[in-house]
Amino acid sequence: QSVIDDLGQVFDMKDIGQLTYFLGLEVSYQSNGDLFVNQAKYARDLLKRAGMETCKPSITPCKPHCHVLTTDGTLLPDPTMFRSLVGALQYLTFTRPDLAYAVNTVCQFMTAPTDIHMTLVKRILRYVQGTLSYGLTFTSGSSVLVGYSDADWAGDPNTRRSTTGYVVFLGQNPISWSSHKQSSVS
Repeated sequence: QSVIDDLGQVFDMKDIGQLTYFLGLEVSYQSNGDLFVNQAKYARDLLKRAGMETCKPSITPCKPHCHVLTTDGTLLPDPTMFRSLVGALQYLTFTRPDLAYAVNTVCQFMTAPTDIHMTLVKRILRYVQGTLSYGLTFTSGSSVLVGYSDADWAGDPNTRRSTTGYVVFLGQNPISWSSHKQSSVS
C-alpha cells in the first residue's frame, strides 16, 4: 500500500482494487499468498474461433522429432486464418511456456503456409484444449535468479539453423522464456 501511496503523490492514479482480469490474463490470489495467472478464457475463445471447442485433446503440442519442410503440403488458398491462429498462440505463450517450442515452429511457416502446417497448428490447439487450466503460479520466497538453456544442432531441415530455448527463474517462478531459431548456421 505504501508504494501505491507514494506513486499517487507523483502521478494521477485511481486505485480500482485487486487485478482479476487484464488483456486476456486471468489473475487469482491463493489463500497461501501465491498468485496464479492463466489465459483459460482467451484459450477457450481461440478454440471457438478455430471451430475446435469440442476437439479431442492431444497430450503434447507437437510430435517428437517432427521435422516439416516449408514445401510440404499444398499452399492454403487464404492464409489469413493460419496467421491469425498462430498470432493468437503467440499471445498465449505469455502464460504458457510449454507452448513456446511448438508455436515457434509454426511461426516459421507464416510466409507460405500449407495444409500440413495448418495440421501442426491444429495439433497445438488440441493440446491447448486438454490443458486449459495450465498457467503460472508465482510464489514468494527466494530471490535467487537461475537460468537454463539448450539448443539442438542444425535441427531445422529447411535452413540447418539451430533452435535455442531458455527459461529464467526468480526463485521458483519462471519470469522469462523463449524458443527461437538462431540467426546463423552452426
